[in-house]
Amino acid sequence: MDALGRLFNAATSATTAATAFGLKDAGGATIILIGATSGNATIQEAQDSAGTGAQNLAVFTKYYRQNSGVWTKVTQAAAATVTAGTGGLLVAEVEASQLSDGFTHITCSHASGSFVILPRDLNTKRKPENLRSVTS
Repeated sequence: MDALGRLFNAATSATTAATAFGLKDAGGATIILIGATSGNATIQEAQDSAGTGAQNLAVFTKYYRQNSGVWTKVTQAAAATVTAGTGGLLVAEVEASQLSDGFTHITCSHASGSFVILPRDLNTKRKPENLRSVTS
């Protein structure tokens, strides 16, 4: 069985889009920021795919940045923001259990980068063509 559908699902988001990604059927999500200039990315939690009740998700105490092929671990006090480096990759992880009660979705935004969201540790494994949309 393919890893897509067994281990993870995938979705993308433009920089300022308020698309909410569901974690109802996942243990968590890997958030990948690409094509960014330096600056903060903000991650919020929401109650549904429409972004209802969106609020900052201040749980990020570590994340990773890659520049010129080298990964660097960044540690910080718990925050809803992570800081991108120009031209590199940024990877942050969130567990579904870190969302507040009644919150099932996350949103991500950055001034210039785009996101690839990988809901992972799927509760229900499916063939890729049978995966449900992560925005529902």
